[in-house]
Amino acid sequence: MKQTVLHHQHLQAKARMTEFQGWHVPQVFTDVQDEYHAVRTTAGLFDVGFLGRIEISGQDSASLLQKLFTRDIGRISERSAHYGMICNESGFVLDDEMLFRLSDGRSSPRFLLSTNAINTAKVLNWLRSFASAGIDISDATTALAQFSLQGPQSPHILEKVLGPGIKKFKPRAVREVDVQGRRLVVCRTGYTGEHGYEFFVSSAEAEQLWKDIMQAGGVYGLMACGLASRDILRLEMGYLLYGNDLDESRTPLEAGLERFVDLKKDFLGRDRLLALKAAGTEQRLAGFMLLEKTAPRPGGSIFSENREIGAVTSGCLSPALRVGIGLGYVVNRYAQPGQEIEVEIRDREYVARIVDLPFYKRK
Repeated sequence: MKQTVLHHQHLQAKARMTEFQGWHVPQVFTDVQDEYHAVRTTAGLFDVGFLGRIEISGQDSASLLQKLFTRDIGRISERSAHYGMICNESGFVLDDEMLFRLSDGRSSPRFLLSTNAINTAKVLNWLRSFASAGIDISDATTALAQFSLQGPQSPHILEKVLGPGIKKFKPRAVREVDVQGRRLVVCRTGYTGEHGYEFFVSSAEAEQLWKDIMQAGGVYGLMACGLASRDILRLEMGYLLYGNDLDESRTPLEAGLERFVDLKKDFLGRDRLLALKAAGTEQRLAGFMLLEKTAPRPGGSIFSENREIGAVTSGCLSPALRVGIGLGYVVNRYAQPGQEIEVEIRDREYVARIVDLPFYKRK
């Protein structure tokens, strides 16, 4: 299995490790519930080095991304981040990712694409297959480390590390900063629904940055957090996980991601998506809430009116709501909020209702 640059440090911290999309990563450092509540009330620090990092630059790099990315690159300003997808010719999602547009170089734009771990090689090859000679595409997953600091106290913690001005960052802002000779890319983004930041730093500088952030956050109750709490946090927000809620058999329209697709501009897969939008999809991803403290499991069947209408893709017991919540694809007409359904969990059916997303709203 692959390892992040901080793997040895996580082992020293006695984190419980797990396999995730080919990587050996921390599942939990201390307690899943404690780590979850730290992010919701104070702050948590995640090593997300398992995500892919692809650097794209060159005079024609914006044109390449305009052809392949679902967002309008012409409307993405310098020093900003945007969520979107790369689709194939049939409109199916090859990957969903964050695209960071850095400060443009002297003659060309620069981009950093953060991919799902399972899709890094696929996306890299896909980009290169469409690139012209004037475009530089490189895999920076090994050269760069990636952290995520999330929670209401995160701006105060980061200010102690990076200095004043961090609190003024607007959502999706991207900045390149130098701190004590250390070059960082800092972004006001995250996967938890809380105020937060993500960092890209040279792998050689990663360990010291992690230590600096943990030390600065000590007085605020900052905790190192693992994959288990991250999954609960993202699910409460209704954020999708590729491999569970999204894959190459699904389109952005079925997944409820149409707002991240600029159908007015041309891109690979657009014609198919326009036709699908006109005809309507057979299924749609929906959020549901159980009436009991039971966690839905991926793969569980979903029923309504004595017929099977879909399947669970993600589920957990929500600490905020104290009931089971989940995502699943269901027949379109059953995807309306208020619709009563039954969810299969361990050979038993539990009553649930389709609800609007997100499940959790930050106070």
